[in-house]
Amino acid sequence: MHSDVLDDRFFATLAEVLTWMHGPRKDVLDVESGRLLTRVATASPEDAQESLMTVQAAQVVWTEMGFYGRAKVLARFSQIVWKYQNEMVALSQMLSGKSLIDAHEEFLDILSTAKNIKYSSRMLGKYRAGRGVLPGSRWRVYQRPLGIVGIFTSPDWPLSSINDVLQAIAAGNAVINFVTPQAALGAVLMHAMLVDAGMPYGLWKIIPDTTSKAGRAVIPGLDMVTVLGSEKLGRRISRVCQEYRVPFKGFLQVLNVGVICEDCRFDHAVRAMARAGFQHAGQTVNSAEVIWVQESIFDYFKLALKDFVSDQVTIGSLDSAETTLGSMLTPRRAQTIQELVDDAVQRGAELVLGGSTAPDLGPSFYEPTILARVPQDAMICERELHGPLIYLQPFQDLTEVSRFLGTSRHSYCIYLFTESEFMMRDFIQTANGAAVIINDSYMSLYSTWQAPIQGIRSTGSGIRHGLESILQYSRVQSVARQKGHPWISNDLQPGNRMERWSFFSSRAAVIASILFTDTVIAYAWRNLWHHIKNRVNGPV
Repeated sequence: MHSDVLDDRFFATLAEVLTWMHGPRKDVLDVESGRLLTRVATASPEDAQESLMTVQAAQVVWTEMGFYGRAKVLARFSQIVWKYQNEMVALSQMLSGKSLIDAHEEFLDILSTAKNIKYSSRMLGKYRAGRGVLPGSRWRVYQRPLGIVGIFTSPDWPLSSINDVLQAIAAGNAVINFVTPQAALGAVLMHAMLVDAGMPYGLWKIIPDTTSKAGRAVIPGLDMVTVLGSEKLGRRISRVCQEYRVPFKGFLQVLNVGVICEDCRFDHAVRAMARAGFQHAGQTVNSAEVIWVQESIFDYFKLALKDFVSDQVTIGSLDSAETTLGSMLTPRRAQTIQELVDDAVQRGAELVLGGSTAPDLGPSFYEPTILARVPQDAMICERELHGPLIYLQPFQDLTEVSRFLGTSRHSYCIYLFTESEFMMRDFIQTANGAAVIINDSYMSLYSTWQAPIQGIRSTGSGIRHGLESILQYSRVQSVARQKGHPWISNDLQPGNRMERWSFFSSRAAVIASILFTDTVIAYAWRNLWHHIKNRVNGPV
């Protein structure tokens, strides 16, 4: 890819930040053409150990700034992001092979996350407080940082991996970030912007590593570990965390499902599933992989999706604004998708569209591919596809889909398309997934950042979005205080004056709740009010 805003000096300057490490140098390539951009130094286990000491001092300074001081830094960071939009978009395309529309979405994701985390970090400063049961007693709850958090980030998002780093540092932590050499330059650029916004330089340490060896070496010195990557990597790191009793959070293998009912807005569902299936060549955490379509409209939906993808999902050079499907991250991924497609077709699946690589564009390009009626014994079933491939499966009743989701260990986002509010309510109650998006694709998740998404089962237990995504990197400290005369009697015998007064206060509180807040009328009024709101607003 050719860029007017990035040159060899730009890449050399970013790589120079990592020259303090003593590991072997690794190539950083333009994903589309395979052209060498620069070479970056990787970390040895000794370098990772050294980074533990440097981040501790920075974390003390960062904690003393308080929640509002950290929020100001994030506010300045979001302003700086606007200034470097063109550089960020071009770098995202070069390092990960995204099309222009996908790179712009990554930029908007960073900007939206920074603004929302800034707002949420201010809320963390508003401690919870209240009165105890005994007269004169008060309590207050504070959120304290964990300390040093180790984060293994994915190479698919060299820039927006900062979103998970921002959540950790917003809680007051220091971060040691283990990245692949290919994604290191994006992390360095984001680090420079945060330092320019006022973050202490050593708070976020970037450790390029081709394996997890350097990361595993420092786990005993960390206060928490987060992994964004494959299930294999997550298991390897979690075993070490379990050995040293270090808390572990994972964002691992996911399976995103579309559910198309016969009463849906047909054209809207076709467009949404095409975009969700082929965003960043199907390599995102929100990419739809299997689409369940009701039998009565299955053939119509299959043909409509084929026509729309053929017309709108354009594979081509990343220099062109008309390209909507970029390349995969590595040639190996394209080869894996080809093996999955060949296996499914040999077992009886219908090849609707695509099904082959595009070597004339580059070694990592693969055509947008649609399969239909895939047998359950195919390799493609129950695994994360991580490529521009979706397959359609028919169903008669939603119970079939619920049964599939109930047995899946990796269900994450579920895209439901229906106009029936009864069906929405029923499906939300039975669906086994981290998030249910109704009548839209992943953009609803991007626009509702305050709503948290927590992984289930084998997808990991980490939380994305919302105040909860920051709270997972903090601990609770409770403080209680007794004003006035302390509740300690001079007489420690049972039935003393203080004990009798304590029992009287507690019993008075129970009687008040029975007479007023816990009556049948009070519960009936609350249930009626919630029922009215649900009828007016719908299930969502």
